[in-house]
Amino acid sequence: MEWSIPPIITLKENTKSKSKSKSKSKSKSKSKSAYSNKTITRENTLNTVSNTLDNLIHYTKILQGSRYNQKHINNKNLLLLKKKEFDIFYSTRYKYPLLVAETITSRTGLTEPNHTLIDRRKIEDPFRQDLEIPAHLQFTLEDYKAYMKYGGSLGHNAPAGQHKTNLEIYNETFVLTNITPQEMVFNSGLWVLMEQWCRFQGRNTHIEKIMVMTGSIPSLYNNNFNGVIMNVPNKMFKIICIKMIDYPDISFVEIFLCKNKPYYVNYSLQKHDLSNYLVDYKYYSHFQRESGVNLKTLLEYYDFTSSRIKPFRNRLSMIFNLSPTIKLQMKKSEWFGRLIYAKNLDILEKEWIECQQHSKEFENLSFHQEYYELTKQRLQHKHHHSRITQQHYNWNSQYKTNIKKNTIKSKSKHSSKSKHSSK
Repeated sequence: MEWSIPPIITLKENTKSKSKSKSKSKSKSKSKSAYSNKTITRENTLNTVSNTLDNLIHYTKILQGSRYNQKHINNKNLLLLKKKEFDIFYSTRYKYPLLVAETITSRTGLTEPNHTLIDRRKIEDPFRQDLEIPAHLQFTLEDYKAYMKYGGSLGHNAPAGQHKTNLEIYNETFVLTNITPQEMVFNSGLWVLMEQWCRFQGRNTHIEKIMVMTGSIPSLYNNNFNGVIMNVPNKMFKIICIKMIDYPDISFVEIFLCKNKPYYVNYSLQKHDLSNYLVDYKYYSHFQRESGVNLKTLLEYYDFTSSRIKPFRNRLSMIFNLSPTIKLQMKKSEWFGRLIYAKNLDILEKEWIECQQHSKEFENLSFHQEYYELTKQRLQHKHHHSRITQQHYNWNSQYKTNIKKNTIKSKSKHSSKSKHSSK
């Protein structure tokens, strides 16, 4: 554990005295002044600690679960932005959050009785830069526009739909420090199912407390989108931490982990099994090395016990029932992909004509039309897109090589055992 404010250390003064009497008198006066200074500094530190210290653990420790992060994550490049209903662990290096923590309750997604109902379909998305940090440490809307031509989107970490308490809190989810470069089909499809599943757990009467930590694993490469340099995360995850009423001494933890790429949900089915995207409990240590998240420190920081951690997939159903509204959303998501990934202009025009036939069903095609126009610009002008290898060491590469080595070793051991048994 580490305090947010380091302890004050007073160095001993080496003063050589010529006479014993003078040294004694000086030492007495110094001891009095030192004592008074210590009391003042202690009062000051106690005041600052009471004002700024939320926990005994410093927030940077949460993302120092890998060797790479231990060397490179510090309070100079990782900022903790406290919003009213969620915390943002924002990376000034990547210009997107590495982790966003939010609490889910039975009131999540509902508007307070004294406020007007918030309907996103009737409100223009108020995306804007966060005034809490300098503008040059954030991407701009024009930067994201360049990324959208290649199938990207502005992905919420704390979802707007889960923070409709009032208009002020809702607007807070649209600050760019809460946004991650996310592939559009994934963002509007499978990611929505995961967000909805987490939201529904807030109504579970067996759960005392539930928190969701949404994060990103940066890519080994930076992308150059027509002059806009952007690191698009390789993977995204959700860590769900649950405290159950019947098991107060256990922290139940599960992790959704997905690549930041298109996932097409089969909306002709009635259910979708989300357990396919869960990290196996025995691989939590691998996840910590890959993501840099220190799970025990994260739990302790948010007042969960870290001594006993167990998965909850056998206690909570991971089957998500596809309602008509969700099925429609998955269909919209599929059409984003059909427009974005059209191979040429002829195919794009055919897809757009067919997409327009769903105008009544989709109610609003403005967002689809925007991606159609951006894709058309990309195909017409053959905009430049390239990858730039990062100059620094990235733990992800070492993680992958270690996994390969372990699999090769396990295969060789298995083959040697089989040979020995055959003999």
